[in-house]
Amino acid sequence: MLKRIITKSLLARKRHLLVASVAAVLGATLITSLVTLSLGMKTQASRELEAYGANMILLPETMSLPAGAGGLAFGNIVSEGYIAQEYLGILEAGQIIEVKSYTPYLYTVASYRGQKVVLAGTLFDKLREISSFWRIEGEWPGNSSETEGIAVIGRKVAQKFGLHPGDRFVLDLGEVSREFSVAGVADIGGSEDNQVFIGLGTAQLLSGRSGQVDLVQVRASTENRPLAETAAELEKNLHAKARVVSQIAEAEETVLFKIELLMALITALTVLASGVAVFSTLTSSVLERVKEIGLMKALGAKNERIAVIFIAEAWTIGLIGGLLGNILGLGMAQAIARSVFSSYLSPQIPVIPLTLAAALAVATVAALGPVRKALNVDPVVTLRGE
Repeated sequence: MLKRIITKSLLARKRHLLVASVAAVLGATLITSLVTLSLGMKTQASRELEAYGANMILLPETMSLPAGAGGLAFGNIVSEGYIAQEYLGILEAGQIIEVKSYTPYLYTVASYRGQKVVLAGTLFDKLREISSFWRIEGEWPGNSSETEGIAVIGRKVAQKFGLHPGDRFVLDLGEVSREFSVAGVADIGGSEDNQVFIGLGTAQLLSGRSGQVDLVQVRASTENRPLAETAAELEKNLHAKARVVSQIAEAEETVLFKIELLMALITALTVLASGVAVFSTLTSSVLERVKEIGLMKALGAKNERIAVIFIAEAWTIGLIGGLLGNILGLGMAQAIARSVFSSYLSPQIPVIPLTLAAALAVATVAALGPVRKALNVDPVVTLRGE
């Protein structure tokens, strides 16, 4: 009997059901699309921000020892440290999932035409990955095994010595001289414009520092945990000091926080608007059915049965809105991602049950007021026509 009453109630008020369902569908659509975008865009935005380069620098630990003689203290002697290249395997193996890319450097000083130049040994494949914002005239060298005798020079070095891509030049490192070919000229806009970049292995060989690097630039994701925590883990595993590039790190965290905040605010407003639409529809339904409710109470219907009728209407609206909203919302999210990032978002499976639960919860909360009003109907007064 109760099932029949609920079914006829829904069929008799198809217009109200349609209006409320459309509002619920729109609300669920926006919720699905915004939550999907919030989860997916955070990853996409993090990838876009990778173009800004490293957000952390690993420096070697230094040792300070007191010096003195005859009871006199002469101060401390600070020994120059280095990072063992063997530790970089931790970054390469992906043991720390937040690390997306890295580039090691080994610095020394060389001479060209009697003038000093800074020589930086690095891995070109890693450098190209983490420094995609560099403007290169010419081309990047190939992989690390093909970089012997190849160099990338900074813009100011090229201007100072009149070097261009394809030119050859000889660097003097004291007792050793080595000829290099200019693969490309880099325009970075920083201190790198005054440096000459060669393969890490070649730099280690020429400087007599096999297996050593002076610093490592790291690009770490801030998506899952703060950069400071990743820095602490790197310090522990690589026996080095991690320094966060504060400007880049703060900018990333600010952008990602603002994206999440914006999506949360819009989602909250959408939920509120959808709840108001369901509330107004059910309230209107109660006002139209006051005599019917009074008659049901006069015939012995309990408050629980009457409440179930209106809750069932609310859940029907929520279920329709949640199901259709999921489909439309996922399509909308993909369309937005395609137009903004020119790529598709990965499926966010938890969004589907989340949207359904949210739609049913909003419908239930919105129905509480109308249900209370229905339960307060006095059958005696109603049947008298008062």
